[in-house]
Amino acid sequence: MKIAVCGSNSAINAEIAKKAFEIGREIAKNNILLLTGAGNGYPYEAAKGAFSANGKVFGVSPAKDEKEHKTAYNFPTENFTEIEYTGLGIPGRNLPLVKEADAIIIVSGQIGSLNEFTIAFYGSKVIGILKDSGGITGIIEKIAEICNKKGEKEKVVYASEPKELVSLVLNKLK
Repeated sequence: MKIAVCGSNSAINAEIAKKAFEIGREIAKNNILLLTGAGNGYPYEAAKGAFSANGKVFGVSPAKDEKEHKTAYNFPTENFTEIEYTGLGIPGRNLPLVKEADAIIIVSGQIGSLNEFTIAFYGSKVIGILKDSGGITGIIEKIAEICNKKGEKEKVVYASEPKELVSLVLNKLK
């Protein structure tokens, strides 16, 4: 099983960063592969959390190689088990990231995270939203309501606490 953590790549809040770290730990404790866009911010905090619990972390980079990943994007290479360099840029890498995942969890986020949400929503994937984490998470429920055509909104779960959120996502995957 694979869960992608998506969210804000910059301007992170320390309290929300701790929650993202805990989301990563919970994913690892459940022996689930964590996917991220191989960038910074909250997804990277989740990667660090998973890595700290001996979990596996797979990054889907927008860069064509490690050099571009580090220099052009200023993205990290530590706390990943493996990084796939797609050369697709941003937001091009969002499609393979979300398609590869069984579910996604969104922590805060802006336009890129909204793109990841719409790809997952359209694909009827399970989506977890960390409530009160800022960014697009404050408007997702309204978007899900407006865009609901075939009951996709029933696959979106919301929680303020990491352990509860991961549990809700796993229950929806069963």
